[in-house]
Amino acid sequence: MDRALVIANLAATPNLLRLLGEDFSPDLAVKPPRSGEWSVTEVVRHFVEGERDTFLPRLRRMLTEERPVFPSRDRQASGDRSDLGTLLGAFESARGEVVKILNGLAPPQWAREGVSPSRGALSVENYAATMAGHDTEHLQQIHQVRSALGLRPKRTEARVALPLAEVAPAIQPLPGKIEALSRGLSAEQLRQRPREGEWSMKEVMAHFLKVERDVFLLRLKRIVNEDRPRFESFDPEVWAAERDHRQGDFVDDWRRFAEARAETVAFLQGLPPAAADRIGLSAFFGPVMLAQYATHIVDHDLEHLAQLQACRAVVAR
Repeated sequence: MDRALVIANLAATPNLLRLLGEDFSPDLAVKPPRSGEWSVTEVVRHFVEGERDTFLPRLRRMLTEERPVFPSRDRQASGDRSDLGTLLGAFESARGEVVKILNGLAPPQWAREGVSPSRGALSVENYAATMAGHDTEHLQQIHQVRSALGLRPKRTEARVALPLAEVAPAIQPLPGKIEALSRGLSAEQLRQRPREGEWSMKEVMAHFLKVERDVFLLRLKRIVNEDRPRFESFDPEVWAAERDHRQGDFVDDWRRFAEARAETVAFLQGLPPAAADRIGLSAFFGPVMLAQYATHIVDHDLEHLAQLQACRAVVAR
């Protein structure tokens, strides 16, 4: 078990939760996808109760008491009826405390134990790894809630990764889909923003080119060729503010993107199956396996293809 990777996974979860929850309206946030299933607010409430009300106090006891025995729950379920935003903040605060504690542990402290009524004796190391797995399980659950409610896919690597062999066929058609959506539109329409603060089709095209050429392919290559490379966060809003990306030629951007995408597809097609498990460290997403990062590209395509479709529906009127 790699302690650094466990901590990195735990530290990334608040970011991923905020990203997954940012586009829920108040009504949608409390809507279950199906009868008997949890809404996104209920999933996040479960995160809070598992972290603030259980893991954090148990961790503190494990480090200050000799093999404490925990009751079935450290306390009654909070029944916290706070809204989604408040719950996200509560989880972020509690998880920040956990990460701070774990980062400060000496090696012998990772072996300290507590006794769980359901799992028996549990070391700090095993408990932390269990919580990282718990995070992934429920982040995947939020992906499922989003899908059932018709929300756009979100690019968080907690989603179950596609088999590597399925990624190249999934991303190869995108240049053709973009060309079809832009067909028949004037340069002015391609530069037109559908609403204030939203990207035009030209800006989306420039973004596709930027991340394909300067982010996706380079990072895939680094994950394959380097030992746990670290990646800084790429902030698309900062990129968008650098200059007016409506300027320039849409078709030229599209051609360069199509060339870069073909290179990405060829690279993925040439990888052995074992490459899927190689790891990179993202400043935002935490540790990501190559298969997860490649799946991220699929989700990124879907998100911005939907953005192009919505934009065309407005500017083509």
